[in-house]
Order: sequence, then C-alpha cells, then structure tokens
Amino acid sequence: MDATPLGALVPGFDPLTATYLAAGIGIAAVVVASRTLSRLTGAPYPVFLVLAGAAASFLPALGHIGLEPRVVFLGFLPPLVYHAGLAISPRELRAHALPIGLGALGLVLATTFAVAGLASAVAPGLGFVGSFVLGAVVAPTDAVAATSVLKRLGLPPHVTTILEGESLVNDGIALALFGVGVAAVAGPTGPAVAFADFLEVVAGGVAVGLVVGWLATRAQRALPDGASQIVVSLVVPFAAYLPADSLGLSGVLATLVTGLFLGQQPASGLGASGRIRMAEFWQVLVFLLESTLFVLVGLQLRRLLAGVGSRPASSTAMLALLTVLTVIAVRLAWWLAIPTLRWRPAGRLVDTGGVPAAERLALGWSGLRGAISLAAALSIPAAVSGHRFPGRDLVIFTTFWVIAATLVGQGTTLPVVLRRSAVGGGRVERGQQALAQRRCAEVALRVLDELSEEGDLEERAAEMLRVRYERRLRRASDEVEGAASIQPAPLSRRAVEDRLLVAQHDVLRDLHRGGEITFSVMRSVRRELDLEHARFEQ
Repeated sequence: MDATPLGALVPGFDPLTATYLAAGIGIAAVVVASRTLSRLTGAPYPVFLVLAGAAASFLPALGHIGLEPRVVFLGFLPPLVYHAGLAISPRELRAHALPIGLGALGLVLATTFAVAGLASAVAPGLGFVGSFVLGAVVAPTDAVAATSVLKRLGLPPHVTTILEGESLVNDGIALALFGVGVAAVAGPTGPAVAFADFLEVVAGGVAVGLVVGWLATRAQRALPDGASQIVVSLVVPFAAYLPADSLGLSGVLATLVTGLFLGQQPASGLGASGRIRMAEFWQVLVFLLESTLFVLVGLQLRRLLAGVGSRPASSTAMLALLTVLTVIAVRLAWWLAIPTLRWRPAGRLVDTGGVPAAERLALGWSGLRGAISLAAALSIPAAVSGHRFPGRDLVIFTTFWVIAATLVGQGTTLPVVLRRSAVGGGRVERGQQALAQRRCAEVALRVLDELSEEGDLEERAAEMLRVRYERRLRRASDEVEGAASIQPAPLSRRAVEDRLLVAQHDVLRDLHRGGEITFSVMRSVRRELDLEHARFEQ
C-alpha cells in the first residue's frame, strides 16, 4: 500500500495510519452513496460499490491498496458464510437437494472443464493445469454476491433457496478443485488420487462443521447472558473455518455446516430482546463486511491491468471476453436444459423437472461471481514445489473481468429478466406470512384460555391481551381467507407473555417442519413476535 499521498493530508498521524483512516472514510462514503443510488435506480447496491472501487483504483492515493487472499479467506469469508448458513433451512435444502446438487457439483464441473478447454486453446501458455485452475476459480457463484443482490428481488422462496444453497455449497466444491489443480503444478496427479483428495477435503470439512456446531450449541446454552452469546457467535465461524483450513480440509463447508446446524437449534436461553440484539448485530456486521469487500474488489482493477501490461492486449482481452461468455453460456444452457431431463434408474422415475421455464431462466441468469473467486485467484502461488505457475497474472486478470461482467452486467439486468419472465414470490410469501400470523394468534388465545381456567391471570390483563390477539387473528384471517369473519374469542403479564411467546414459537416451528411456511417466513414472524414482547423484558 502506498501511504505517502494520503499521509501528507492528515497532520499528526503517521503515513500508514493516515492512509487507513482516509481509506476507511472513503469506503464509508461510497457505501452510503451506493445505497442511495440503489434506491433511486433499482439496481443492486453492490454494482455501484464495485464500480466506485474500480474508478478509485486510478487515484494515486488509492491505486496501491491490495486485497490479500488470506484477509478474504480468514477475515471476511467465515462470518459471511456462517450468517448465510444460519438463514437457510436444512429441510428446504433437502426438498431442493437435486437442483442444488446439480448446480453445486455438476455445473461447477461443467464450467471448470469448459473454461479449461477454451483457455488452453486460446492461451496455450497457460497449459491445461493453469486453464483448469482458471476454470475452478470462475466456476462457483459467490454466496456474498448472491445474497446481497438476490434478496431484494422478490423471487419465489424455492428459487431463492436453490440459488443460495447452490452458491454456498459450490464455493467449497470449487475451492477443493482449485486446490487439486494448484497441487498438480508440482507434477501430474492421477484421476483416482485427485478424486480421493477431493472427497477428503469435502467430507472432512462437513465433519468439522458438525463437531463445531455441536460444541457451540453447548457453549451457548451455558451462557444465558445476551452479550456473551453475541461474542460466542462471533467466534464460532472462525472456530469452524480455521481448524478445517489448517488440516487441509474445506473451511467454507465447515463454516456453512456449522451455520446450518446452529440455525436449526431452539432459542438458547435468550429472551426476545436478546434475540433482537443478536439479529441486529449480525445484520450490521454482515452489511459492513459485504460492502467493504465489494469496494476492495473494485480497487484491484489498476493493479491487475499493470500485471498483464507486458502481454499482448488483444490476446489478453480475447481470453477475458471468451471466458466471460463461456461462464454465462454454460450456466444458461445448464439451467435451461438439465432440469428438464428425466431418467429411470432401477425402474423408478427420477424427475428433475417441475421447475418452470421462467424460473430456470432466472436461475441461469443469476450466476454472479464475487470476491471469493478473486481471492482464490490472488492466492495462486508464484511457484509450487519449485515449479513456476503458468500464467498466474493472466488468470487473476481474467477472473476480475468475469466478476465485473457477471456482477455488474447480470446484476443490473436480472430485475428486468425477472419482470419480463413474470417470476415473483411476493404473493406466496405474503400468504405464508398471514398463515403463520393467524396460527400464532390462535395458539396465543388458546393458552390464554387455559391460563384463565387455571386462575393464574388477572382479569384486566387477560382482557387486554385477548383484545390484542383477537384483532391480530381477524386481520390475518382476512388475508388468508379473503375477509373471513370470525367470532370474537373470550379474552390477559411478564409470565403470561413468556407463555404466549413460547407457544407461538412452537407453532411456527411446526408450520415450518410441516412445509407450510418457509424458513425465512418463520424467521420474519418470529422477529415480529420478539419485537412485540421485548418491551416486557425491560
């Protein structure tokens, strides 16, 4: 990092401190401006973050800010993957396991080998190993980019689940392939050995994630204090990633599995206000990490252009362009064709169909790449066991343009594709939301009646609570059944509120386990309940 230009602007600070301070202020300003532009234009805010970073990379003071791979893998990736895992339901992943598995494994392999074949033909200097590494780097969609861009678009719940599940799982698979490719630079590796190494990396990462998830659950249950649990939750993703990574296993899959495991555990002693503070802490943290990462990706443009300055511009640009087109075309062809196939193993019909063409188009056009791909490319060593890595600078340069083209190009046009193909999930989500709210109100009224019969309630408090839940029940029933009228049920303080909250959380879990509402709807309604009940804990 070149600190001199900025250091001179801030008297009283040493140059390096001044540079970091000014860069942090600049990133904050870019984040705020990008959010504003996103609201005005409707385009995803990460697009503006990357563009602003790319433009800023040509400023003398900022052009030398690097993005160290270990900073991404150890500082950004664990909390982002962990938080995404918390928000996904394993039941919904199982329900869509086939399309997620096809995308996370089959599509990654198809993209890797398609890019490898193209690059080895267009850029012979890369060789097949260097081309294979390039393919593995650009093959996975990025979990950070996917969740940041797609969560605002109102996709049907199952489409969002498929996209998020694919982007989380394929990171670990692609990075495992990347490791096999880098190791092959030192010498040829047989397919059987490479496949065994791949399985070890994947299975080992999953195992580590399950163990850490189980241990973290015990630790959280022993700490009813909300602040302590927030601290533990911040440590958990690193406790999963670092051991797996140090053992040569998939740290991404370990962190993801830990998040999935903990996301399904019942509330661990926290009250409503504690759960709200936990959710708000992670929401702010993830937003800051995502925003900073996108800006840092854009800031690499000037350095990457300098890295390939000695190569012929035409051939370099041709490789980047063809790689971008190949990545997009392979994904579109995969999602438009593969989910329509049907075959019969052992006489039983296996159907991968059932996904409408409009939704398959949305899946195909949602292949956004991001910082994980660039970090993987930047982590390519200059030499492996004394063997120089072929075309490292070219791989990094091409990867950046794949990220820019998919994030900026597809990210800005994805809302248009969704509108024209009439893909939307708002109605489904609203219906499930109303169903969950109605069931919660019904169970709350039932518990109130039971407590009244037991004589544990003060009559005035019971009546106030009955009025509240009857009003909520009527409103939710109107949305579910279309202005359906119900007869007012007879209608009640901190102990009562606790009983009501537990009952409503139970019915939400039952609705989710029965497949009547999605995991995101369960979390949304549960948060509403926590917000309402938090004031009774003050």
